[in-house]
Amino acid sequence: MRFSVKKALGAVAALVLLASPASAQVPDPFARELAQQLARAETILSNEGYSRAAGPFAGGLSQRSSRRYTVTLRAGQDYRIVGVCDSRCRDIDLRVLDQNNVVIAQDLLDDRVPVVQVRPRVTGQYDIELSMFACGAQPCWYAVNVYAR
Repeated sequence: MRFSVKKALGAVAALVLLASPASAQVPDPFARELAQQLARAETILSNEGYSRAAGPFAGGLSQRSSRRYTVTLRAGQDYRIVGVCDSRCRDIDLRVLDQNNVVIAQDLLDDRVPVVQVRPRVTGQYDIELSMFACGAQPCWYAVNVYAR
């Protein structure tokens, strides 16, 4: 039996997602699916020098609904924020808003894996807003991580 780093990362991510208090409501097998998607993104981003700074934040959203999470971001630091949603989801959007509720970064593309790049000018609290644009079931499940370098 060969050891696979990707499989190990996927298993660890699944355990983290399943054990996370913020995502306790995500049922299996959706939690595993989301964890595997986040593990793939984390592998790519770690090769670019990023490490996880916050997350996973996870839950379920009905079509046309949103949820916000508040995180602290530091001025001048590079961040990548990655969202994923389950296979029944057709489009989820991601926005980052500053302390004045102004959008400073967003991914509104028609996709299931929004990625936002942001370098805040001011250290402070920022909101990450996920919006379920198109969902084939109620709810669709999502997860999001914040990476920094």
